[in-house]
Amino acid sequence: MVQGKLLDDGALVSRCLSWDHGAWETFLARHGGFVRAEARRQLLRYVGRAETADVEDACQEVLALLMKDGARTLRQFRRESSLPTWLAHVVRSVCRQISRHERAAGFAPREIVYLPPSEEDLPTEGLAEALSRLPARDQRLLRLFFTEGRKYREISADLGISINSVGPLLARAVAAARRSLGR
Repeated sequence: MVQGKLLDDGALVSRCLSWDHGAWETFLARHGGFVRAEARRQLLRYVGRAETADVEDACQEVLALLMKDGARTLRQFRRESSLPTWLAHVVRSVCRQISRHERAAGFAPREIVYLPPSEEDLPTEGLAEALSRLPARDQRLLRLFFTEGRKYREISADLGISINSVGPLLARAVAAARRSLGR
């Protein structure tokens, strides 16, 4: 059965290389979902996010790469592994390139959803009393961020929460402290 699948995929690739339009449709129907899922997984690995638009862009990059220069990349499929295994390698390569381009262009990772609060958000008058009324986790969170100057990644590891939770929790803790101060 596995050998038959390899031959089927090999024959499909051969038909794609001859620019058979129906073959490309079959290729996409058979492997498009896998390419999409692998792109999502690799973007999470290399870029730290996998938004729908990013996944679709990566999929388009993969398909364009397969067809570029007379299907040069697709011609490299030698049937030494299954087509999905080989495609996973291509997708991983494309996602690594996307990651390098984003770093080179200076894109900040989208792990910080909320802007960090500043100390001006918390007036000093009566602050100690206001903080003492907060839950222990909020007190610790504010201490780690403001007093110890920890980064979101360090705070998430220390508190055992996701990085994406740090910003919203900080914003809520600051808002609770301000409410406690009557401001």
